[in-house]
Amino acid sequence: MNKSRFEAFTDGVFAFAITVLILGIALPAFHAPPSEREFTRALLDLWPNVLAYLLSFAVIGIMWQNHHALFRLVAHVDRRTVFLNLTLLAGTVFIPFATSTLGAYPAMRPAAFLYGLTLTETAVAYNLLLAHLSRSGAFAQHVDAKTIRETTIAYRVGLAIYVVATLTSLLAPAVSFALYVVVAAYYLIPRGADADLPRIR
Repeated sequence: MNKSRFEAFTDGVFAFAITVLILGIALPAFHAPPSEREFTRALLDLWPNVLAYLLSFAVIGIMWQNHHALFRLVAHVDRRTVFLNLTLLAGTVFIPFATSTLGAYPAMRPAAFLYGLTLTETAVAYNLLLAHLSRSGAFAQHVDAKTIRETTIAYRVGLAIYVVATLTSLLAPAVSFALYVVVAAYYLIPRGADADLPRIR
């Protein structure tokens, strides 16, 4: 498959998912024009939705950055790569629904579990995608084994934390939310494919 078309489609899905996130923040319907106090209270009551929005915006943004960093090192895209990428995008476009659910019911364990399950699916897809790219020799010749190894470790760490956070949500939703933030912070530091491009020797 043409790599440029593959990346353009993926970028479009990421852009759509990150844009739809804002739809999870909405004021309640008022039966009559509210007073300024009632309106202010309604705005302040949206803070769980805003927090969930900010977290998911960071998550999708980092996912897009990781995808871009990974595929700038890939020389060719085959049919299985497309399939695995679609499983990643399927989880990505589900994030807005999981986010709005978490924002509406932040203390509910099922809401926190659904959010964690969604992010875990995307992490699994990323790891399967990277494993296939490595096994199939899809990386450009100048990409060394160290870069692939560091990328693999970074992806596995993210997956492990997501699994722990998802299980933790069944007991303490607030703790699981903190762990999701930890993953976002972890990926702010460039590692493996996300670091500067290796020199062509």
